[in-house]
Amino acid sequence: MFLFLGMWVQAQERIALIQEPLVILIDPADGSVVDPSFIDLTPLSQGTPKGLIQVGEEIWITDQIEDRIDRFDLNGNYLSTISGGMDNIKGLALVNNSEIWVTNAGTNNGAPGDSMIRFDTAGTNLGFIDTEPDSSFDIIDTGTDVLISYINAGSRVERRDYSGNFIENVVAAGVVSFIQQIEVNTDNNTLYAAVFSTAGANDPGLYEFDIDSGNILNYWDVGSLRGVARLDNGNVLFSSGAGVNILDPTSGVVTPVNGTASQYFGRLDLSPCTTPPTPTGDANQSLPEGSTIEDIVVDPTTVTWFATLTDAMNNTNPLAPGTVLVDGATYYAVNIVDDCLSEPLAVTITLVLGISDFAENGIAVYPNPVTGRLTIVAEESIISVRVYDILGNLVLESKAAASTYQLDVSGLSNGVYLLQLQKGEQILTGKLIKE
Repeated sequence: MFLFLGMWVQAQERIALIQEPLVILIDPADGSVVDPSFIDLTPLSQGTPKGLIQVGEEIWITDQIEDRIDRFDLNGNYLSTISGGMDNIKGLALVNNSEIWVTNAGTNNGAPGDSMIRFDTAGTNLGFIDTEPDSSFDIIDTGTDVLISYINAGSRVERRDYSGNFIENVVAAGVVSFIQQIEVNTDNNTLYAAVFSTAGANDPGLYEFDIDSGNILNYWDVGSLRGVARLDNGNVLFSSGAGVNILDPTSGVVTPVNGTASQYFGRLDLSPCTTPPTPTGDANQSLPEGSTIEDIVVDPTTVTWFATLTDAMNNTNPLAPGTVLVDGATYYAVNIVDDCLSEPLAVTITLVLGISDFAENGIAVYPNPVTGRLTIVAEESIISVRVYDILGNLVLESKAAASTYQLDVSGLSNGVYLLQLQKGEQILTGKLIKE
């Protein structure tokens, strides 16, 4: 079952696939196998392991024949088993980040028959949602509601709210038969469906449906399918009793991965992010014209800068070193540690004149850079002289009206400062460098 992940970068994403008795790991970028034996289910005397998802820092795997859910840590170590009250279970999903819904079809072990059984994240049974007389097979949380696939006479895909109330059919009953795993393609609002049975209006294979209309957009005749998962590059993994393959949906070319009988896919994050501290710094900073992104004062100094909040939250289009700042623009600093992103810090920039621009207003300022004493000579009387640090803190001030100033800056730390001169009603600000 595909999990919709949050917008923060994850440290180690993998697609897991059940190939009994093993769970293998696949690179979500290109579909290559990166771990052929991540979990070995043999010590648990598995029946038919079917679906798997991540629940916090655990992996939950349903066993259709043994009527149980086996729990593992993110290193693949067995933790515990949830049993009782379930019969003939298949797909499962973390719903609304609060409950796990598990498809159920039988009444053995005190199970409720055709339904979706609800658990909290600790594994406590919370009851069930009745789906009689139809047998649900897979579940997806889209981020706003839930999509559910069905088999047998009521084979379809329906939409329900987070309380389990029916909203509508996305794929009408009887269009295809025995829909197993389903997967949303968020790029174009379509739904991939792994169709298993030959009994129905259309043949088994991989289907792509328009979610809004329920129309079949694409069909690939690739056999009786069990699982489906979309790769980051737009290609599609599909599984069956004959193994797992990669489909290029544009060309229709199918590339085998391996020939081992396979069940459902599940997307995992094996190294959940510990969110780094948000960078600190003044939200409004004044810098000289020509300043670059490195001149913005933040802590830590190793942040990554972005031009938009969307880019900052998705770690896309980072600004290159040396990017020249734009007056009035807002930039976003993100602290990235072990591929994990902090909350962004927004900094709005105001650009000020360089010292050379004072000459255009009849004012000479020298020397620059300055070590001890700064000289200011103006054609007209200067009312006040102020020096600010780069964060806007006032560090020196003189209010004696005069056309010539001698300003002692020897007590300032080396660095860049802002020199502000008031001449009549006019205020001029420029860069001052203290060495």
